[in-house]
Amino acid sequence: MRKLFFILIFFLTCPYLYSQTPIELEQARMLKDKGEVNAAIDMYKEFIKQNKDNKELYLLISDCLFEVGEDKEAETYLKKSIKLFPDYYKAKVALYILYEQTNQNNKKEKLLRNILSSLKANNSDIQSLGNEFISKRHWAEAKQVFLKGRELIFDNTAYSWQLSNIFLQEGDYQNIAKEYLIQLENNPKSLKQIQTNLLGLFANNNEIANIIEKEWETYWKKHKENPYFAQFGVWLYNQTKQYDKSFELVKLIDNKFEDGSGATMLSFGEDMLNSNNLDYALKAVNYMLKKGKDAVFYQRCKILSLSLSYKQFISKNPKTEKDFTTLENAYNNFFKEFSYSKQTFEIILQMGNFFAFYINKPQEAVDMLEESINKGLSTNQKGEIKLLLAKIYNRYGDMWQASLYCSQVEQDCRNNYLADEAKLLKALFSFYNNEIPWALSQFKALRSSTTKLIANDAMSYSILIEENIDQDSTYNGLKLYANAERELEYNNIEGANAYLDTLTSSYLYHPLFDEVLLLRAKINISNNNFSKAKEYLDELLKKYPYELTADDALFTLGNIYLNQLNEKALAKETLEKIILDYPNSIYVIEARKLLNEL
Repeated sequence: MRKLFFILIFFLTCPYLYSQTPIELEQARMLKDKGEVNAAIDMYKEFIKQNKDNKELYLLISDCLFEVGEDKEAETYLKKSIKLFPDYYKAKVALYILYEQTNQNNKKEKLLRNILSSLKANNSDIQSLGNEFISKRHWAEAKQVFLKGRELIFDNTAYSWQLSNIFLQEGDYQNIAKEYLIQLENNPKSLKQIQTNLLGLFANNNEIANIIEKEWETYWKKHKENPYFAQFGVWLYNQTKQYDKSFELVKLIDNKFEDGSGATMLSFGEDMLNSNNLDYALKAVNYMLKKGKDAVFYQRCKILSLSLSYKQFISKNPKTEKDFTTLENAYNNFFKEFSYSKQTFEIILQMGNFFAFYINKPQEAVDMLEESINKGLSTNQKGEIKLLLAKIYNRYGDMWQASLYCSQVEQDCRNNYLADEAKLLKALFSFYNNEIPWALSQFKALRSSTTKLIANDAMSYSILIEENIDQDSTYNGLKLYANAERELEYNNIEGANAYLDTLTSSYLYHPLFDEVLLLRAKINISNNNFSKAKEYLDELLKKYPYELTADDALFTLGNIYLNQLNEKALAKETLEKIILDYPNSIYVIEARKLLNEL
């Protein structure tokens, strides 16, 4: 029993005994941090007598010694570490840096030669040494390690990610291109990651895209059997807006690599539609439709075609009776051919919006939308349809039903962004229906929304109401303005202008006058009258440069110059003005992005 007792005591006390060493090390570290470096050195030296196999300790001592000017002794400890632990690359890099910091260039260069010559054909060793140099921001040395590693393991494609990062630090964009293309050749699954990395580079330096493109074209001549190189080329041409070249390459991919399925062509068309390059979206649609009804992606092609027709209709001004009839027939024909489903959800929303707010057939829109809800849609898709139904019911006077649909979305989608959208929509309905104080209380509650866009909108409306109350503390001016916003939201341009005319004619002055100019500009933008929109924005900036609407006006004007009037110099000047004159604007980040594109 006595023997068992002493064995038990030994095992219980062992952890305590061994736990003393980290405490001593921590004490030494604390002394160094306090500036008592010599005391830390003494403690480290005492500790190392019993712990000669502790690799880290040699680095800690040498670091302290170097700090107090004992370079020679620091060098001695690092050399001891290298002798005891030949594969401990941290000590070798530390000694190299010590030689560098003490201007011992001959020793430094000799050490690097020895390090490289003793490097083994072992991936783990190569990675450890190269990454250690990278951690010390010694890019040139890390590059030598990885290039030597390629020789040792007889693989000229190894370490592409590390080398591309090093070339980035050195600003060597041509070699970045080469490394990414090597990576793509040997690991096709890296395509998405390469594209993501390059997008960041393109945003900072437009010339990089041209360098990458030239390098890709050289590689493409040798790798025309590689579909991933072709896909990368399409992406590159899209980034540099060379859509003719991109379209031709997509056709080649379809014929050579995809057996005419049209998968890449369809993606190209959808990308063009989303970026408002409608001419190229049309080319893609026409190409796909020639494949006929038996084509693999026929339904998606028809969806793309109808979505394109909708965008073309929206952007056309003035619209003829034939335009309305043609699009109405197209929607009706689409749903004769296809059913309501998850796949056709996009067209369901478009058709509901078109019937309710463009051709004044709200009942047909409601019937179609309510029927589609029960056709196997996802929870979020049902939520979006219910929000559209809420807008339709509110537009035509049934506020109770509109509120009910919003409440259903809040409940069904409470864990995502649609719940916040439903709350914002209810607040907007109150605003549109001239319940101004109640709308204000709802907007204030939404300012802490988890969705940034919703929070920003709620803040904007809160400020709009609080800053624009009439002098007699009534809301008469705000009610007219809210009515105008409501009519614009529901595509009644004449009605919106009529309310704004009433507002401006009813007051010699009103704090809403700058908002009126901004809304008139938005009305003309929706009508594709960009020159007239520009006149209103110019007037706003001239008369109200210190109002909260000024940065909004500048950003809107910058977009008109850039995307509609093709005045790039003026776009640049306008966007720069946001950054310089309105540094706290919510548009600063977006303005920087557009400037990078320019």
